[in-house]
Amino acid sequence: MARFRAAVTTPAAASGATYATIHAVASRRLVISEIGFSNNAATASSIQLIRPSNTPVATTSLLGQADDPAEAAATGNVDTAWSTAPTIGTNPLQRIVLPATAGAGGIWTFPNGLVIPVSGWLVIWNHGGAAGSAQSLYVVWDE
Repeated sequence: MARFRAAVTTPAAASGATYATIHAVASRRLVISEIGFSNNAATASSIQLIRPSNTPVATTSLLGQADDPAEAAATGNVDTAWSTAPTIGTNPLQRIVLPATAGAGGIWTFPNGLVIPVSGWLVIWNHGGAAGSAQSLYVVWDE
């Protein structure tokens, strides 16, 4: 397995809306080791990580970059816009609420890896009752 990463600025998510998604293609699974994020504005932001209950369709995606440039190209993507937006269930994997401070953030680590199966997705979702700040977001994974 090779290590990849991507960094994006998410949209400022409305209440009950998506900041970003991470998805694997039909040929490879992703094993997430770390997700980091921080507020771009002084706006309290509620963030959760959850698997979608539908299959989103991304329209703006950033392909991961290899830590070792000699590796083959990544297949995993971090997405910030969708023609079919994610919908979610009620079973989040992680949650955090950030204060109304620009630069406030968090890092979620997964020492044993958090698997996104082949053709699978993870959603970074605003679970709060108000719009959240745009997020500076990065994701590190193996594939």
